[in-house]
Amino acid sequence: MVVDLLAQGIEVPPLSSRQIAAEADAVLAEYAMRFGPITKPPIEIEDVATSVLPLTFGFSDLQSQLGGRVHGAIWFSRQHILIDDALNPDRFPDLLGRYHFTLAHEIAHWQLHRFLFLDEDGHAVLYGDGEMPDVICRKDHARPLIERQADEFAGCLLMPEWLLRPAWRGLTGGDEPICDRQLRELVPPVEPIRFLIDADGVEVEPDPIRLMREVFCESLADQFAVSDEAMRIQLEYLGLFVTEGTPRPVP
Repeated sequence: MVVDLLAQGIEVPPLSSRQIAAEADAVLAEYAMRFGPITKPPIEIEDVATSVLPLTFGFSDLQSQLGGRVHGAIWFSRQHILIDDALNPDRFPDLLGRYHFTLAHEIAHWQLHRFLFLDEDGHAVLYGDGEMPDVICRKDHARPLIERQADEFAGCLLMPEWLLRPAWRGLTGGDEPICDRQLRELVPPVEPIRFLIDADGVEVEPDPIRLMREVFCESLADQFAVSDEAMRIQLEYLGLFVTEGTPRPVP
């Protein structure tokens, strides 16, 4: 994040999972009012940004301009989003899902956090030079609350529960969660080499449970035009992937 909110005496308000999902559903309801009911995936996230919300977006070499592993950035007063060139789906179609999630993440900042940066007339309330973005999305392991909220909103926007549960039913034949013991019987052994190097070229320790879950939900990820990782996380959030026993309720 470019602006240090805590240093200026401003705290990001806590939001429950239900509140975040409701905010995402409100955006999708507005989309449905304009374009008709949403009956199947994927969510047309670019139309959400530019036709439902007053945003524009484009691509730029953010990693060179801003340093580090930057995926996206937003300027609230300009109502503008930039996505790093490395996620441009015209150049890298295999990264379409990551691009969609990054755009949805920046939309989340607009919906959830713009009031921290703009007054009722749309003028900046925090000191800044106007050239630097208000919020930068970096691929870091330590993520502040403002980023975690945006991630959760993006998952709910791209994979709303009311679309994902029927799709899960179509995949599994029921509404029940699947535990890892069951998955071991359903997913053939897969070499974990695909997780030795992540999308940013960083070596990571392969996680066989994560791998198994993501292989199982690949078809759902394709339906919703998101990454396997994003789909796995959303299914875990909804309690549809569980270790053993009964899934915990969403708070």
